[in-house]
Amino acid sequence: MNTDPKVTRPRLAPVNRQQMVMRAIEVERLIEEDHPARGLWELVGRLDLSGYYAEIGAVEGRAGRDHTDPQVLISLWLYAYSRGISSAREVARRCEYEPAFQWLCALEAIRHRTLSGFRSGHQAGLNDLFVQVLGMLSAEGLITLERVTLDGTKIKANAGGTTFRRKEKLEAHLELAREQVRLMEEESAAEEQRAGRKVAARCRATTCNC
Repeated sequence: MNTDPKVTRPRLAPVNRQQMVMRAIEVERLIEEDHPARGLWELVGRLDLSGYYAEIGAVEGRAGRDHTDPQVLISLWLYAYSRGISSAREVARRCEYEPAFQWLCALEAIRHRTLSGFRSGHQAGLNDLFVQVLGMLSAEGLITLERVTLDGTKIKANAGGTTFRRKEKLEAHLELAREQVRLMEEESAAEEQRAGRKVAARCRATTCNC
């Protein structure tokens, strides 16, 4: 190493990862105009969600906490499932830093209990909705379903129109979506079991009466 004080050293900008930075964020510019999350949001907005809204107890003109829009929750779960994410905690975590999730929730904090409760409270209806929406978007090449196989062979969700005739293509992608939803449900159930075991272990460790 050269220790000659006459030798000049390069002046480098410091790398400080401990600093706090405040920035203005334009939510609409978090994702590209052709991002799959936008198409998914628009599609969900055209669905009949009146049944979900009818269950909301919080109404304008009365005291109470605002309810998270079902369109937001459905869109978050649909996008998460398309990405192979089944954990409510992981979805909530990604809403804090991943642009597409941030755009869908408009930077509003989403609690994992809200996500989990909504899914478990509408399990059957949501599963059918997820299959139909994911299958259709997959067939149109608007999203790519991850972690699914059909007859043991991975199929690209954006397969060209010459691969299947239209009806056969849609049926194939609906089957992909069913498999995706099934996998997500299995992983969700396994996660809940693991969480339950952790709670039981903490209770035993603290000798509490759970």
